[in-house]
Amino acid sequence: MRTIQISTDVFAALWAARRGDEQTEDEILRSLLKMKASERPHIPRATGRTGFSDGRAGLRFPEGFEIFRKYLGTEYRARATGGNWVRLDTAKSYPSLNQLNQSIGAKFQNAWRSWYCIDGGERKLLHDLRDPQNIHKRSLG
Repeated sequence: MRTIQISTDVFAALWAARRGDEQTEDEILRSLLKMKASERPHIPRATGRTGFSDGRAGLRFPEGFEIFRKYLGTEYRARATGGNWVRLDTAKSYPSLNQLNQSIGAKFQNAWRSWYCIDGGERKLLHDLRDPQNIHKRSLG
């Protein structure tokens, strides 16, 4: 794998061009460039830095960790980056899950019960990952 540098607006446009079940930048680019799909390549994302932490929920998400949800028929995705959630369609960042949720128009919802992730190969609500005893020790990735 190679690393490329792209601007934030190009990154947002790349994810806006996503079709079907494309889950990585490699898959999106292969589709756009009309290249044969490869077996899902391993693309390392976590760098060891914390992408987002929520002390009240007892969760730490590694850099690059992705979450997703559907709202009014549109799927939204965000990535934990530098202490914020970054929407992949707009590349705008939000310092909390609630602010991320409000950015898509969802005003009075429990964001923890609206956003999902893939954890251990399974789709899970972020709410279900919260530490019920608030021990601050749960790390994902």
